[in-house]
Amino acid sequence: MRRESIERNILFLCEDNACLSQIAEAIAKHLAPPQTRAYSAGVKPSNIPTEVIQAMKDLGINMTGQTSKGLADVPIQEVDLVVSFGDAHKKCSNLPKRVKIESWPVKARGRKQSDSAATREECDAINQRVFALFLDHWRNAS
Repeated sequence: MRRESIERNILFLCEDNACLSQIAEAIAKHLAPPQTRAYSAGVKPSNIPTEVIQAMKDLGINMTGQTSKGLADVPIQEVDLVVSFGDAHKKCSNLPKRVKIESWPVKARGRKQSDSAATREECDAINQRVFALFLDHWRNAS
């Protein structure tokens, strides 16, 4: 049976677009099926910590060109699925009504000091969730 191509636009949303949503965007771009575009944004964008960039580099994923963004910086009207870390989606009044929202319970740990082990755990947890998300995509496409 031939699989039909489904176009999907996914937004990974968190409070600051500095860690979790950035990790998810980078992994999604790395694993994305054809016709899938991944974005990330934050309610209050912040800087991406160097340990996040390094942890992703250790996984073989380059985050060059990824910057912290707000919702105004992504094509929000084209988004089909919003993956919200925590309750970030509840702080956004301009999400399209038709968009599916999925909440992931992965929580960012405090980053007062560099903690590469905690960052790596976050990357691993998000990697598993993104992989499962795309596995569901392929199951639904057949």
